[in-house]
Amino acid sequence: MQIEFIRVLSLRPLPACLSLVAAGILQVLTGLSLASAAIPSDQLMPPETRGFASVIDVNQLVENWHQTQLGQLVQDDAMRPFIEDMQKQLERKVSGVQDKLGITLSDLQYVAGGEIGMGMIEIPGSRAAVALTVDTTDHHRQLETLLASVDKELVKRGATKSTNDQAGVTITTYKIPPQKEGDVARQAVYFVKDNILCACDSAQQLIAMLQRFEDKSGGLSEVVAYQQTMRRCLKEADSLVPDVRWFADPFGYARCARSLESANVKHPGKDYVKIMREQGFDAVQAVGGFVNLSVGGNFELLHRTAVYAPPIAGEPDKYRLAMRMMKFPNQAEMDAQDWLPRKLATYRTFNLDLDHSFQFFGSLFDAIAGYEDAFNGVLEGLERDPYGPQVDVQKDFVDHLGQRVVLVTDYELPITTKSERFMIVVEVSDEKAIAKTVEKFMKSDPNATSSEFEGKLIWEIREPEADIPDIEIAVSDLEGLLEESGEEQSDSGFEGTALASSAVSVTRGHLFIASHSDFLRQVLSAEKSEDELQNAGDYREVENVMSKLLPGPISAKFFVRTDEAYRPVYDLLRQGKMPESETILGRLLNRMLTPPENEDEGIPREQKIDGHKLPEFEMVRRYFGPSGTLVRSDEDGWFVVGATLTKIAPQARATNSQLSSGINTVR
Repeated sequence: MQIEFIRVLSLRPLPACLSLVAAGILQVLTGLSLASAAIPSDQLMPPETRGFASVIDVNQLVENWHQTQLGQLVQDDAMRPFIEDMQKQLERKVSGVQDKLGITLSDLQYVAGGEIGMGMIEIPGSRAAVALTVDTTDHHRQLETLLASVDKELVKRGATKSTNDQAGVTITTYKIPPQKEGDVARQAVYFVKDNILCACDSAQQLIAMLQRFEDKSGGLSEVVAYQQTMRRCLKEADSLVPDVRWFADPFGYARCARSLESANVKHPGKDYVKIMREQGFDAVQAVGGFVNLSVGGNFELLHRTAVYAPPIAGEPDKYRLAMRMMKFPNQAEMDAQDWLPRKLATYRTFNLDLDHSFQFFGSLFDAIAGYEDAFNGVLEGLERDPYGPQVDVQKDFVDHLGQRVVLVTDYELPITTKSERFMIVVEVSDEKAIAKTVEKFMKSDPNATSSEFEGKLIWEIREPEADIPDIEIAVSDLEGLLEESGEEQSDSGFEGTALASSAVSVTRGHLFIASHSDFLRQVLSAEKSEDELQNAGDYREVENVMSKLLPGPISAKFFVRTDEAYRPVYDLLRQGKMPESETILGRLLNRMLTPPENEDEGIPREQKIDGHKLPEFEMVRRYFGPSGTLVRSDEDGWFVVGATLTKIAPQARATNSQLSSGINTVR
C-alpha cells in the first residue's frame, strides 16, 4: 500500500508529494467522520482493519502540496531527471492496490468527489485483505470510465467475470489466476452504492461492507483504540481539518504484512516483532494522527500523532515485562543546555527514568539472547572478570545518573561515507562517581587513552590496527554479540564493539559519549554565549512556535535543521555511495534494502537510483526549513506534535503576533 501511494504522488505532478507524507506516517492514514453526505470510510471498514488511510479531499491535498517548498522542489527543472528516474524504480516495485484490484491510485484523483479510504484487513488463518472506498459524488462519467478500464485490465490478466445482486446492489467479481511463478490466485470484488465505490480482494469482507451501509454500525469507527487516537488528535487540532488522517494497530499491521508474503520468503535471524510482543510492547494498541500540508503560510508540514497504550489492569508498574522501561517523565521546562554549540544538524532531548529502565531491561536482553539470565551474566562479568572493569553497574553507574538524555548530530565537509558525527549525552547526579566508573571501564580497554582538553579529561578509544567493525545503533547488533559462533567470546559479550576514534568525557554535570573525538572537543570547547544553540535564530523561532502548538509540560523535544540533516544523504546519493553510507539513516536503509544473501556475505547493496542527476546541494538547500517536535507523556500513552517551518527570508516571516494568530487558528 505504501509503495503504491508513493508512486502515485510521483506521477503527473502531484505524485511525489504523498511519498514524503506517507513515509512519515507509518504507511497508513485515516479518515474520521467529517461533514459530508456520504458515509465515512471508517464506518464501512471492518473492526479487523489494522491499517487505515483516508484522504478527505485529494485535490485539496495536491494543491496544498504544490504550495509547499518541497512540492516546488520536485517540480524544479534541475530535479526532473532524478525524479523521473526515481519514478521508474518505484514503478518496478509497485504492488498493492493495482495488483490486487486492478486500479491505480493515480486514477482515483480524477474519480473522487470526496473521501478516499484504504484499509488493510486482518483475516485469521488467511492472507490479509485490502479494501478501498471512494466517494464519487458528481463524478459519474469518470467512474464509468474507471470501471471500464478496470474490466479491461483484469480481463487482460485472464480473469473470469461474474455478477450477482445483493439487496438491490450489483456486485461484480473477478477471479484472477496466478500471474507468475510463486503468485497466488486472487479475486477483485466491486460494487457502487450511494455514490461510493467499494472494492476489496475478499468477497466476504466486501459483503460485510455493503451491510454496514444499512446497519451503520460494527465498523472500524467503533473500535475503542481507533476512537481514542482520533479523539486525541481532534481535540488538539480544534477546527483545523486535516488533509490526511491515519491509524494503525502496529502488531496487527505487522501480521497482515507477513500474511501477504510469498511462502518461500524467509526471515533470517530472530523474530523481533514476536520478541517485542512477548515483552509487553503490545500494550501499544494503536497509533494514529492528522497531517496537514502548507498551513497558514508558515508551516510546510504540521502533524499530530496519538499513541494509545492504556495501563494494564492489575499491573503495579502500569505495563508488563520490558514495556515497563517506557517511562518518560514530563517536565515543565526543557531548555537547550548552554554548552550546546550553535552549529548542529539535529538536537533531540528526552526524559527517561534510567534507573527504572535498567530494572526492566533484563527480560528484553534475555529474549534477544535466547536464554535466561543472559543480562545477569553480562553484569556479573563486568563486576567479577579479573580482566574487566570490575564495576557494579547498578551501584557504580546507574544510581548516579539523572533522567535527561541528549542526542545531537552534525557532519564534516567534504561529505564522505564517514562524515556524520553523533553524540549521546546523559545527565548525571554525581559527576565524581560516574567519572570514577568511566575510568575503570577505560583502563580495562587496551585501546583507550586519556588526554586533557581545556581542563577537561577526555578518554579516547582508537581503532586498533586490525579491522574491527564500527558499532551500529540497532538492536540487531545485540543479537550479533550474543549468538553462538565458532570463535570464543568473553563473558561480557562486548568484544569488538569499539567505535573508531570514539571519545568519552564526564564534565559539566553530564556524561558525553561521542562517535568522534574531534566532535566531542568541538562541543566542549569554551565559546562565547552568542555561539550557543539556544541563541540561534532558527532554534528560537521553532521553540516559539512549538510551545504554542503544545503548551505545558513535555517529555521530549526535537529540533532539526532539515537542510543540514539531509545533506550527507543527499551528497552520498549524488556520489552513488549510499550503500556504503555510515550515517544513521544510511545504515538503516542499507539494513532494510540489502538482500539477505548479500548481507550474509558482506556485499554492499546496489544503489538503484542514479543520484548523479541531482543538482548541487546548495541549489536545493533553500527548500528545506527547520522543524520541531514535542512529545507529552499521558496516562494512556503519548501525544506528539511536529511541524516543519517554511524556509523564507527573515523579513518575509510573519511577525510574532501574526504567527501567534496563525497558530491559534491551526490549534
